[in-house]
Amino acid sequence: MTRLPVPWRLVLAVAAGYTAGSLTSFLLFEASSTGAVLFLPAGVTLSALVLSDRRRWPWVLATAALVEVVIDRAMGIGPVAAWGFALANTAEPLVGALLLRRFAPVPDLGRRRDLTAFLLCGVLAGPLVGGLVGSLTIHLSQGPAVLDGLVPFWAGDGLGALTVGGAVLTWRLGRGRPAPARRAALLLLTAAVTAAVFWPVGVPVAWLTIPWLTWLAVRYGVAVVTEAGLVVAVTANVMTVVGRGPWAPFHDTPQVEAAVLQAFIAVAVLGAWLLAVEIGERDRARSVSRREAAARRRVEALQRVTAGLATAATTDAIAAVLVRSGLALLADSGTVGVVDREGGRLRVWTTDGDGEAGLPLADPSPLATAARRGAAVRTRSPAGLAVPARVAGTTFGALGFRFADDEVDDDVEAMARTLAELMGPALHRARLYEEERDAAHQLQRAFLPAVPDELPGAVLAGRYRPADQQHDIGGDWYDAFPLPFGRVGFAVGDVVGHDLRAAAAMGRLHSALSVLAAAPHDGPAAVLEALDRASAAVPGAALTTIGYGEYDPVTCRLRYACAGHPPPLLVTGRQARYLTGGRSRPLSAAAGPRAEDEVEVPPGSTLLWYSDGLVERRDADLDAGLARLASVAAGLDGVHPRGWCDAVMAELTGGQRLHDDVVLLCLRLQPAVPVPAPGTPRPSAVVEPQPAT
Repeated sequence: MTRLPVPWRLVLAVAAGYTAGSLTSFLLFEASSTGAVLFLPAGVTLSALVLSDRRRWPWVLATAALVEVVIDRAMGIGPVAAWGFALANTAEPLVGALLLRRFAPVPDLGRRRDLTAFLLCGVLAGPLVGGLVGSLTIHLSQGPAVLDGLVPFWAGDGLGALTVGGAVLTWRLGRGRPAPARRAALLLLTAAVTAAVFWPVGVPVAWLTIPWLTWLAVRYGVAVVTEAGLVVAVTANVMTVVGRGPWAPFHDTPQVEAAVLQAFIAVAVLGAWLLAVEIGERDRARSVSRREAAARRRVEALQRVTAGLATAATTDAIAAVLVRSGLALLADSGTVGVVDREGGRLRVWTTDGDGEAGLPLADPSPLATAARRGAAVRTRSPAGLAVPARVAGTTFGALGFRFADDEVDDDVEAMARTLAELMGPALHRARLYEEERDAAHQLQRAFLPAVPDELPGAVLAGRYRPADQQHDIGGDWYDAFPLPFGRVGFAVGDVVGHDLRAAAAMGRLHSALSVLAAAPHDGPAAVLEALDRASAAVPGAALTTIGYGEYDPVTCRLRYACAGHPPPLLVTGRQARYLTGGRSRPLSAAAGPRAEDEVEVPPGSTLLWYSDGLVERRDADLDAGLARLASVAAGLDGVHPRGWCDAVMAELTGGQRLHDDVVLLCLRLQPAVPVPAPGTPRPSAVVEPQPAT
């Protein structure tokens, strides 16, 4: 069986407190002839038992009994009576502590429930047991009746348990507890106030201690009130035994004097104590309500952040959500750091609105350190916290928080970690998306031709805008290329769909068209007929619309064919007209030979060919879109087609959410001097008329 070491600090503290309280009580007893009753050691033993482990209770009780016997014997009390008083003064706190720990295992005397248990168990029940044993001891040793000694013994021990025990058990309680020096000054002032109001004899001004204790309760709370109550009890008893105070006229009836005095002290101290408890519980309730409201607001804000991160597709969007809403959940200001793809730097955004900045990952700052080490970093001056955002052992970034308060508590760090746990998967998802988007962008750029700025007889420019901005890929395309005999060929196409399959079909059709246009043929209609046959082997090519044209700068003749595609727009001066000839069905849908048309192009005219995404809107008629395009194009100035492309795209798509891909090809058509090879006949420009479809 393990033998417990002697708890010397506890033993010495109990011995010192019991001795001081017992000697004080003996002095009061001798001076008052039982007129003033206050047994301070009752509170010393009770509080020692309540605050210590039960395995140490025998040491506490043995110390109290031994000190009681030694002092009683020193005061001339016989051995039997001394041991009787020792039994009374150990049974009393033992009963009180057992009952109190039963109903309040960890008593908080700043709460009504625990205070009630303390009063019933420690102040009433325990002292009643001690009073019975003590009064019986007095009866056997000195002769007075048991009931004559019970009331003074019970009152003295109960008041001692109330004042001393209450002061010890509430030592660490209280709102705005003052500094030790101020606390000592308040207690000295309490003693002075009590002495002053107890000085007049027969004048009832002792009640002025009540407003003083009330002020202490309102201003400082339970701890200061209980300490002040102990001072009031001792001072009031001292003043009474020296013949001062309003109860001096009752000196000839000591039992009445004792009863009235102790009742007054108990009422004054308990009244202020209960007021302090009520105020404290009200403040706690308000604090809990504020914390609950703050927690509710924080949860709602966290839900908004979670929703924002769930819909944020890019790193920039994630950083914007965190800077705008996430960091403010916890801190006054902060930073968001994202590790770049190379892993050597952090991209940093701040709540100060300074924009994105760069930071080496080897930087000694808390943000970079947290990202580099994969662990939280706290700073004290100024107070700060940095936590990493990790997924599956990989750090994708970090969050930095700066606080106006001096410390970062564990709750704040836990919330910061939660925010980082949301940030990590979002960044991981964004990185995968951005890599996919970059790959798609490169694929789309590979599909789109590198159209030269100039070809014989034409200056040209093109624009492409996908409906799927997230992936930057679609099924629309444009192209322009030189043809034999100084001619220019150009095409605009639209594959059904806006995804990777549409882009793949577009790429194969684009390549096939380039090959077919470069081979000998009888005109655009023949090229589209050949492409129609080739499209049968291209998945997803069905119902593709294509516009294909050839311009001869020597003759200034334009031949073109539209396989279900919107008509080209020819702008001459301030006049714009659609070329509506040469129409047929989309690929895989034509029932017979395809049609084409031919027009003569005035020098300096501009041809605009586009996909239907430029002019079609869900809330407007197609004719309205075509009319708007013609109106915009007719009002444009400038020579270079780049300006035309930018102006048309801005007017017809700027700021709008597109539901279809858009391509636009602009050609400034000019005449040229023919330079055919010697002996080489030019291809015929004669086209048999075909019915439009």
